[in-house]
Amino acid sequence: MNRKGFVRWGIVLAAMALVVRAIASPGWVEQYYSRGFFPLFRMFWDTLLTSWFPLALMYLLLVVLLVRFVRAIIRWRKLKGIQRLWSALAGLVGFMGWLVFSFLLMWGFNYGRIPVEEKLGLTLEMPERSALQAEVTREAVALASLRQQIPGADTTALDASNFPANSESQLRDGVEAVLTYYDYPVVGSVRGRLVYPKGLFLRFSSAGLYLPWTGEGHIDGGLIDLQQPYTMAHEMAHGYGFGDEGSCSFWAYLTAFRVADPALQYAIRLGYWRRLAANWRRVDPEGYDQFRPTLDKGIVADLDAINANNAAYPDIMPKFRDAAYDSYLKAQGIAEGMDNYSKVILLVEAWRKEGSAFLQAN
Repeated sequence: MNRKGFVRWGIVLAAMALVVRAIASPGWVEQYYSRGFFPLFRMFWDTLLTSWFPLALMYLLLVVLLVRFVRAIIRWRKLKGIQRLWSALAGLVGFMGWLVFSFLLMWGFNYGRIPVEEKLGLTLEMPERSALQAEVTREAVALASLRQQIPGADTTALDASNFPANSESQLRDGVEAVLTYYDYPVVGSVRGRLVYPKGLFLRFSSAGLYLPWTGEGHIDGGLIDLQQPYTMAHEMAHGYGFGDEGSCSFWAYLTAFRVADPALQYAIRLGYWRRLAANWRRVDPEGYDQFRPTLDKGIVADLDAINANNAAYPDIMPKFRDAAYDSYLKAQGIAEGMDNYSKVILLVEAWRKEGSAFLQAN
């Protein structure tokens, strides 16, 4: 394809994709894309690349983009005057067009599917302060019990020796079991890749990233072992076709009830507990500060280890990151923007009222 064709088709395909995204109903997206095209694409992509490629495909993607960028700069420098400006603008517009089209085709339409709470028949309600406190306390008791089942666990922070070598495969099996139970397709085999350098995501107030152009979940290599399971299960849920952050955290939480290893169960539920506790602390800082010293000593050691690790990667431009991602989520139809991360609490609370059959089927 020549340069003019590249630009022209980039604009046309992006426009067509955006029109479809704008007019497609959630039911249509659910039936024909999320349960139709996307699983077939997922199967093809995983068979072709992710199932055997030894490294995170993100590295390969970066190399390809760098080569194209260098070639564009060389070509641009050979031009003069208005031709140089036009060439740069046309190339940028064409690239953005292909970026938008490929994003939506390879995964992005999933943002428009039927919401998880609607599919599962859950009514979401913001819990009162007392209910939030009760849930934090209840989860803490469950965490202490789980921690006692971990071989080698004591009152010091858990480390790599406490976790299984095949954590990725166990987590993937757990995510697939949860989605299968709730009648969602799980075609393909989503990978959860550790990526480096450490802090690549942590310095932007994030722990992981799902890239539609690689089909893989990417986990910051700077995360300690305690943080990885919850993040990896969350990113895998993205890979199986879910866009909003709260739903992916919800599927990650349920994965704790479908993995056999107690360390993985504990780490996942600890990840959820930290979100839960942060919300309680936000509305009742004094109550939370009085509660924290009552926690199991092992849990306190784990929380301290996580906090210390996060502090080792201070944010770069946190306000810009929050504003940019908030705008991105809203552009995808997530009206609450960054607050969508806390939607997991509403989902879990609603699910608890209806989730007995799921627990009994474990």
